[in-house]
Parts: sequence; structure tokens; C-alpha cells
Amino acid sequence: MKQFWCLWVGGEQIPTLFYRLYAQQEYNADYIKRKNNMNPVIYRVRRRAFCTSISAAALALASGAVSAEPVNLELSYTCPFPLIGNQQVITNISSEMPATVESGAPTGAFAIDVVSTVPENAKIGLGLAGAVSIEGTASSDVVVELPSVDRFITVQLDIPSTVIPSGGGAFNVPASGVQEPLVFGETDEGSGVVRVEGLTLNMITRTFSGEIASDPVGEFTSVCTLDPGQDNALHTFGIIPPPDPYDPADIHLSTDNVDFGTVQAGLSEEMTIVITNDGQSPLSIDRLSLDGSSAFEMSTDCSVLAPGESCTVFITYYPSDDGIQTAVLTVASNDPDSAVLDIAIAGRSLLSGPEIVVPDEVDFGVVEIGTSVTRKIAVSNDGIESLSISEIWVTGGDAGAFVSSHMCSVVAPGATCFVSAMFAPHSDGHFSSALNIAYDRAENPAVVSLQGSGIVTDPPFIAFDVQGASTIAASGRTMALSGSIEPRLDLATGIFGGDLRIDNSQLRVPVSRLFRSVEATAKVEFEQTRESSGMLANGVLTLKASMHIKVPKVTVAFFGFPVMIGGGEACRTIDPVTISMQSPEGESFSPLRGGIITGEYYLPPLENCGALTSLLNKTMAGYGNTIQLGLTPIL
Repeated sequence: MKQFWCLWVGGEQIPTLFYRLYAQQEYNADYIKRKNNMNPVIYRVRRRAFCTSISAAALALASGAVSAEPVNLELSYTCPFPLIGNQQVITNISSEMPATVESGAPTGAFAIDVVSTVPENAKIGLGLAGAVSIEGTASSDVVVELPSVDRFITVQLDIPSTVIPSGGGAFNVPASGVQEPLVFGETDEGSGVVRVEGLTLNMITRTFSGEIASDPVGEFTSVCTLDPGQDNALHTFGIIPPPDPYDPADIHLSTDNVDFGTVQAGLSEEMTIVITNDGQSPLSIDRLSLDGSSAFEMSTDCSVLAPGESCTVFITYYPSDDGIQTAVLTVASNDPDSAVLDIAIAGRSLLSGPEIVVPDEVDFGVVEIGTSVTRKIAVSNDGIESLSISEIWVTGGDAGAFVSSHMCSVVAPGATCFVSAMFAPHSDGHFSSALNIAYDRAENPAVVSLQGSGIVTDPPFIAFDVQGASTIAASGRTMALSGSIEPRLDLATGIFGGDLRIDNSQLRVPVSRLFRSVEATAKVEFEQTRESSGMLANGVLTLKASMHIKVPKVTVAFFGFPVMIGGGEACRTIDPVTISMQSPEGESFSPLRGGIITGEYYLPPLENCGALTSLLNKTMAGYGNTIQLGLTPIL
């Protein structure tokens, strides 16, 4: 029999299998992962059981091991995430691996359990799209350095749905997978080293409703890079020649249960069970017996199987009565570890009429108040006659939160129709009702439990600090700009809009026509005429702003005191200034990092500026003015 240890490695799965002959007892391996100040997490691994938890991989060294020893390794990867760019993901690896393995002996299939720590910034980025859970798959490259030729392995993992916790701080994501058997040959005998290499994550995030979150967060692939300067050797082990003891027969069954489902009385169905000898000695099938309902019959030619051979047991179901029928097939053999095995057999006999099949419960999950979620509920007919549906309605104390609609009328045998059920919560809390389906030949309707919860959520909000400058082409002078923008960003469409507020500034203007070699200081104010609007797509932000530029005061210094020589409260551009800006080539804009936008604009003539109106227009109005703004998020 086989003993399994689960090994977890930076961002991907690689299990280890410890193969022992004549093992009669379960092996329980408890090991503790500790990282920084996190609480210890206990993992338990049992024979014929797989581990569960994220992204890592390592090779399992397994066959003919003399002893196992603890191995520990921490690796860091740089993984690109949507919206926020590269982030560091820390993965801790802990396992018990054999110090030596025997050449020529297959390791058997084995599993791996991994937990990786995702940084807080990644959680913020996912939250911008309303993501509350994450799932997907991962693959990792592992190299086994051998005396002959290095072995390259890609390990696949499934990442189960994991809730993204609220609040600050990093969070852990689990994954699990199974690695196919490995065999080391005579030329590999000596010393081997397991090294963990690259990692690829294929991730899906979902919102409260269970739907995939909006792009670019909803579905993305992250090709992670192992950070340099790390020792990625997980384990060094020895490969030794195998001993020469007797290797017994090893029975393997293709299934441990047979379910015929529903079969009409008077017909028959046949299913098969394959018996294989995975050992190195002949397997003797000493007894095959079928106990239980007489509706099942068995036939086979199984007797003695050479190593690697298989035979087939045929089970035939002849339903007669109405209802569920069961039996047990017992297989006795000379496998010292599995001398007697039982296989459960079941079927359901149906004499006549329709048979309605509906789910027991439909859970709409957590839904934001003011929104709704719709589910399709399948109504199937597993009977042998048509199913006539007379009425479908919702009952229960919370029936007002659920609405159903359908086109179901007559459902043919083996067919399915669908009821559309919508959940629209009107307050916080849990809601529960029942969907009733009345059909012919039934005293009571079929009932589907409807469950859901309402929640109030605030949309993500980010304000940006604005710093920059604008150069006036007519005079070649530059004025500093500062301010803020509080945008509304729709991640699904990329629409970007909000109030762009530019603080008052100053511009030096020459007034040599009036005063030789004298420069004046113009106070410049910006009056927004409409909300700024734009688009964020593929890391490029475009933004259009409209405003009047006002010059309420122009002063010169006489003996250290400012003296007003022009301007006024009514001094402003004749028409609003329209400024179109976008991210320059080679620059990228992110809601969490901000970025730079630049543009060129036309400044219309000014009016109502007193005696300096003409002079100000010569030094300020015209084409070719440039602007650059840096937007930094205020988190």
C-alpha cells in the first residue's frame, strides 16, 4: 500500500508520495506552518487521502523510501496583477520527504497542499472591481536535478473559491492538485535535488452575486517570476538500488460504487467494473459474490491476473418494482492489503408516469441592496410519460424579495424546462422563501427552497492630488499648477469623470511697454464650466476639461510694495478654455498608482481687463500652450 505526504511549494503544487510495501496501518502526518506572526496552521494527511490548499509545486519523492525527514523552504515570487502591477507573493513550503528512494519503483499518484500569502495591495485592486472571492487554476515548473538527465515537470492545481477578507492586511489563498507517478531509473542512482522554478496563475474573481467581476480583474493570467537571489532547492535526496524482496499482488478496482440511476421497469441496463493487478505477482480472484436485490445479475471470467493484466465484471440491472433497489458486490483476492473489497450497487425502478426532478435549494448568495440576481432553476422529467405543470408560485414570509417567471407547460420524458427566479433584497439580512411547482398526478407541489442575503456596500472611492505646470506659448512663461480631482470610475466601461479643481496660481508677464524692463505678476484663477470627462482603457487615461481662465489682478512692485495696474473681477477669457489631455506614450495610468497626463490647448483672448487687456492678450492668448499634470491617488 501507499503512504502519502503532502508538500507545498511557492505558488504551485507538487505532491510527494512515500511508497512502502506491506504497510498495514494508516500514517498520520501532522505538521505546522508558521510565518511571521501568523497563527500556526495544522495539516493532517491520511493514506489514500489528498491534501487541499494555493499556488506552488514540488516533486514527490516516493518509492522504496527508508525514512522521511522534514523539509522547509520559503520562496517569494513577483506576480503582475491587474490595475496595481507587480506584487510580491510569499509562499511557504513544508513537507516530510524521504531521504532516499529506490530506483525502478513507481511513486504512484500523489497530492500537494499549499498556502500562499497575497499582499494587501492586491486585495485593494480586486476590491475596485467589487470582487469578494477568487478561484482558478495554477501551474508551476519544477526541475529535478539527477545524475543522468534533469527531469522537468509542470504541476497543475485547482484553486478553490476563496473569500477575500474585508479590512486591511494580506490574506491566504489555498489550492490543491495531483501529480502523476514518477519513476527513477538505474542511471539516476546517486544524489537528486528538487528545485522550484516558475509559476503561472489563471485567476477568476467573483462579485457578491457570484458573477465574474468586471475587466480587467474578472479573469486574468499572471505569469510570476521567482525573485532572484533565492536558494530554490527544496530537498536533496538519494536514489538507491531496489532491494530484492517478494513483491505481492496489488488489486485495483475501476470504481467503488455503481449507480444505474432511474430505469423504466421492463427494460435493462448494463455497467462494468474493471479489476486490474497493479502488483508484481499474480493476483488470484478467489471469490466474486453479489448480495442484495435480485434485480441485479453478475457475469465475469475473472480468475487469475498476471502483473498488469485486467478483467471485467458485468453488472446488469433488470428493474421490476417501483422504487430504489440496492446490492453489494464482494471481491476477495490474495492482495495482502485488500483481501476483501465491497462495491455498492444501486438503481431506481420506475413503473410508469412522469417524475419531476428539481433542486432542493437555490442560494442566491449575498446581493447588494438596489441590485438583483437571477438564477435559472431546472425542472426535469425523469419519468416515462410527459409532465404537465399547472402552476408555479413563490410563498413564504420573504416572498416579496423573490420573483419567478417561466414558460414551462408540458415537459417530455428526459426533457428539462427552466424557471427564472430573481432575488432583489430591499434591506440587510437573510431572506428565505419557497418556489412551488404544481404538476399532474401529485397531491402536493414540488418545493425548491430559495435563500439569499442583502447587504449595503459602498463603491470604491479614490481621490487624486494634482500637481503640474502649464507653459504659455506667447510669453514662454510657466506657471505652477496644483489641485485635486474626485473621479467616478466605472471599471466595467472605463468611463472616468469628476470635478477637476485647479488652485489659484501666478504668472509672470512682461509689461515693458509701460515700464521699461519691468515684469508684472498676474494672479490666475480657474473657473470650471462643466465636469471633466474621459476614459481609462489599457492603461491610458484621456481627460477633457473646460474652464474660464480669470485674471483678477496684475501687480508690479514699487519699493517692495505690490501696486495693481490691471486685471479685475470681470477679467477672463471670452470663451471657456477646452483642454484635452492623455497619458503620454510609454506611460501607464493605474487607479492605485496614478500617472501623468499631458496636452496642448488654445487660450482665447481675455476681456474686461482694463488698460492692460491688449497687453495681456499679447502675452497670454493664442495656440500652442502646453500642460502636464501628475495625478497621485489619496488612499
